[in-house]
Amino acid sequence: MQASKRAYRGRVVQMDAAFSVLKDAVIWIEGNRIKAVLDAAATPPQGFEHMTPINTGGTFYPGLIELHNHLGYDILKLWDVPKLYCNRGQWQGSPPYQAGVSGPMGVLGKTPGVAPAIARYTEAKCLMGGTTTSQGITLFSAPGLMRQYRGIVRNVEESLDSTLPDAKARIPDYAAKDKDNFLGYLKDFPCLLMHLSEGIDASARKHFLDLEISPNVWAIAASLTGIHCNALTRKDFDRLAAVRAGMVWSPLSNFMLYGQTADIKSARAAGVRIGLGSDWSPSGSKNLLHELKVVRVVNSVQALGFSDRDIVAMATIVAAGLLRWDRYLGSIEAGKYADLVLVRGKAGDAYEHLLKADETRIDLVVIDGLPRYAIKKLTAGFSGTGEVISFAGETRYLNLDDANADEIVAGLSLKVATKTLSNAMKNLPTLAKKQAKLPPSPLMTMAMDGARRRVFGQGPTPRADWTLVLDQDEPPDENLRPRFDSEAPLPGTIRMSAMPTATKAPAVLKPLELDELTVTGDPGYYPALAGQRNIPQAIKDGLQP
Repeated sequence: MQASKRAYRGRVVQMDAAFSVLKDAVIWIEGNRIKAVLDAAATPPQGFEHMTPINTGGTFYPGLIELHNHLGYDILKLWDVPKLYCNRGQWQGSPPYQAGVSGPMGVLGKTPGVAPAIARYTEAKCLMGGTTTSQGITLFSAPGLMRQYRGIVRNVEESLDSTLPDAKARIPDYAAKDKDNFLGYLKDFPCLLMHLSEGIDASARKHFLDLEISPNVWAIAASLTGIHCNALTRKDFDRLAAVRAGMVWSPLSNFMLYGQTADIKSARAAGVRIGLGSDWSPSGSKNLLHELKVVRVVNSVQALGFSDRDIVAMATIVAAGLLRWDRYLGSIEAGKYADLVLVRGKAGDAYEHLLKADETRIDLVVIDGLPRYAIKKLTAGFSGTGEVISFAGETRYLNLDDANADEIVAGLSLKVATKTLSNAMKNLPTLAKKQAKLPPSPLMTMAMDGARRRVFGQGPTPRADWTLVLDQDEPPDENLRPRFDSEAPLPGTIRMSAMPTATKAPAVLKPLELDELTVTGDPGYYPALAGQRNIPQAIKDGLQP
């Protein structure tokens, strides 16, 4: 914990129980906690009497909490989805997906030196969109260890904080194959983020129906937070709501792949708690800030009945509640961790102000009491000079200094990470040919001989060469959803990360361009979105700037 004190003045959208909006207030911070949130005219708290708050001229919100994002893939541009799919299995094993997404990532993720660049780049992408919490990146090393990347943005799967319980995002084989074991697994953890009924056909819904153990007895608990839930009906949502289970909504990705999203009107009517996730850049938003705009457009087009405040809550206090983190995060209140995002300006409705903002309006991001991303006048508190970022006519400073920085990004600037990724993606065909000549990956070898060792929360091995574990493809012994013994055998394409790269990758890969860090800095983003064949036209029209 840092010993420093800070004070920021502006409009404050607290997202507390009363949904207080303070027109002119000061957030007093000591170390990594909020000491007080007081009217600007009030007497400062004890110990801050001689401190002058920084007048930001903006509106503060709790840091945005994202519940679903395959961050490792967020270096890819939007995938030109070739057809309408009905379930996850249809696109995951298709040649176009392998050529445009899984093939390139299979090569890049296993190229020495690229995984650190991916971690640095995608974390910066989160910060520039106001995201302070997201899902993690899993790393693998030659000695046979797997672990979570430890970065600046909070990781729901490994918080490194005893007050913030880790969420689970994968299910071990023993629990995935037996319903009673799965229910027991659910009850052992505060939150399980699980892909649930992704798709629009009967087979997608069957993944939910298979959770029934016996008549009216279900392998569902309050810890379950289903990701996507496209195929669920009102009756299904009632079952989730009855035990206080929740869901993660990723509407843009749903529309791009399936032409429709979850029945959110039924979910809302049932009382299901809803958090948000941008999913990943190949078929989703670049960041959670943009996904909030998608949610607002869908809410209008489909007359879902959410207020702007409801939508902001999905990415703040509701998300924190689903993680069981709401005692410490999700709102701006005394005693909570200081995770903040500042949007330029204070005019108009406070909730609409965030939902209409783009990345050029994000002036400050604070995580655990430390400013990590800021305009020049708000860089006080940076431990160094900060790395300069320029986009869309704007300049920002990135504070990457961290005494506890993960070894893989120690000393790695965003500039160098960007160059590394750009070069690797341009040289994909060459890298693919080199990897095709290599022996099977260590993951494959360990899966075959049963010698796989899995270690989380343990320090990195000296001189380990860390590469990327692709979480859209399932490693050995783990599952993104239950697969009970009664289910039909899975197609062999599912556990692709356990296969050697040469088997997994298409014969020919083309050079790719690195995805831009922001929507506003990417002139090709909205034309690419408009060209997506599955997104309803009314949604496309509503998203155009």
